[in-house]
Amino acid sequence: MASPFARLAAVAAVTHDKVHGEAFEFRPMKHQADRNAPRVVDDSRPVVTALAVWGDPAARAGAGPFHQVGVQPERAGHSTTRPYISLQLSRLPYRPSVGDLVWRQEAETLYRIFEVLPSTPGFVRISLNGA
Repeated sequence: MASPFARLAAVAAVTHDKVHGEAFEFRPMKHQADRNAPRVVDDSRPVVTALAVWGDPAARAGAGPFHQVGVQPERAGHSTTRPYISLQLSRLPYRPSVGDLVWRQEAETLYRIFEVLPSTPGFVRISLNGA
C-alpha cells in the first residue's frame, strides 16, 4: 500500500505534467524473426500521442567506474548526453519498451527508447537515443 507521501507525490507529478508536459508520439516496434534484422512496426500496439515532460541530458549518478556520486580527483569517469522523458504510465494502453520510437512533436525529432527506468509511483523515466 502506498504511503500518503507517495500518493501526494503522484498527484503533484500529474500537475507537473500538465504544466510542463509536451506531446510525444509513441511508435511501437518489434523484432523480426531474425533478431539481428532491423526492428519493424508492431501492429499489435497502436501509435499513441501522450503528454510527457522533456528532460535535458545530464550526467547520471553512479555512472563512473566506481559507481559513486560526485567528482573524485584523478579518477576517470563519464557522463551521458542522453535526453529523457518522464511519462505517466496510465497515458498509454501498453508499457513502453526498449527499441520503441518516440517522436517529439515540438522539436520534430525522432528518438529510440534506450531504457525504461522506474520513477515516482505510476511514472517511468525513459532514456532516449537519436534514431
